[in-house]
Amino acid sequence: MSDDLCLYDVTDGVATITLNRPERNNGMTGNLELRYLTLLGEAAADPAVRAIVFTGAGRAFCPGADLGQANAAGDEPLPNTKIPVTLALGIDKPIVAAVNGACAGVGVAHALFCDVRIAAAGAKFTLAFSRRGLIAEYALAWILPRIAGRGVALDLLMSSRVFTAEDALAMGLVNRVVPAEDVLAEAQAYARDLAQNVSPASMATIKRQVSRYETSYDLDGALADSHSLMRQSLTGPDVGEGIRSFLDKRPAAFAPLGEGTRFPWMDAKVPATARQVAPPDLAPAAGFSHVVEAAGGRRVHVAGQVASDADGNVVGRGDLAAQTAQAFANLARALDAVGMTSADVTELTYYVVGLDTDKVAAFGAGAAQAKANGVRLPRAAATMVGVTALVSPDYLVEISATAER
Repeated sequence: MSDDLCLYDVTDGVATITLNRPERNNGMTGNLELRYLTLLGEAAADPAVRAIVFTGAGRAFCPGADLGQANAAGDEPLPNTKIPVTLALGIDKPIVAAVNGACAGVGVAHALFCDVRIAAAGAKFTLAFSRRGLIAEYALAWILPRIAGRGVALDLLMSSRVFTAEDALAMGLVNRVVPAEDVLAEAQAYARDLAQNVSPASMATIKRQVSRYETSYDLDGALADSHSLMRQSLTGPDVGEGIRSFLDKRPAAFAPLGEGTRFPWMDAKVPATARQVAPPDLAPAAGFSHVVEAAGGRRVHVAGQVASDADGNVVGRGDLAAQTAQAFANLARALDAVGMTSADVTELTYYVVGLDTDKVAAFGAGAAQAKANGVRLPRAAATMVGVTALVSPDYLVEISATAER
């Protein structure tokens, strides 16, 4: 048995990433999540990889957070603080989840972040948050309705009931159900077909279309954009190869992503990986636990204890308004350091210790003060979440933001 938290293999253009804690049924920890996401970034950046399969070792896929695992000094918390947990959503290569067994909580989230899901017959799923007094973590309240509809999302999230792979297929949460002993082979065969017979540029652009049209376009805008992309595709080499291979009755020989057909959106990217982009004076001196860029440079994630000044001193101990103003100023500074502004923010979450009317008012006063100080506040939809404690009792507020180029 390997001691590696995740196994990694590349064969026939397919990278297979396997959660490797079978003795704990692949219960998720911060260290395990960080290792999975790191390997996912490596697969995204590897030109030899054209498709990715994600699965678990042993009888389970991932039954959620490992509640029985005590963290040691230096262990990564869960969610991890290094790489955005939604990394898979922005990767240009197809990702197939081979759900080989029990799948719950954060395991469901990571499966849903994949593009296609093949599940083992009889595998049990649950979103157990509400039965533990928790909320819909890992953006599940965002992604579930987009995959299966509002009614299904509310049913599964509110009830936290157990459902089977067959139920998941009927609800549209998985694409296929196969015998448990075949699930990995089926997923790898599907991924191998994509790797060997489908244009990488086409897949990457289609993924981008689905993601953008769902949230940012009306019908007319989507139609106009698709017409433009179609005209661009006709000028690239992939369409010629696709037609010739059809006429010649042979497999297509498409170039790797970036070497065949190129679309203008590709030229705005940096190499696809997850990387630390915070200047040294921002992390952690100004209160940032991390500023990372992922998914080919399109998404930048900023998070951490952000109520410190440039010298690392905590601002306004016990004063939520003062800390909020400082947090927004630091967020603006972090975005500026990577060439972005508050207008680029697409997701914004506030974490406040103890959520009550007075603290909501104090938070609002701090935001108003930041604006009066010349700080441009993000206009993205925001969620305020009350929590019992942050990493340090000196901090009353955190901000987590994701921006897209």
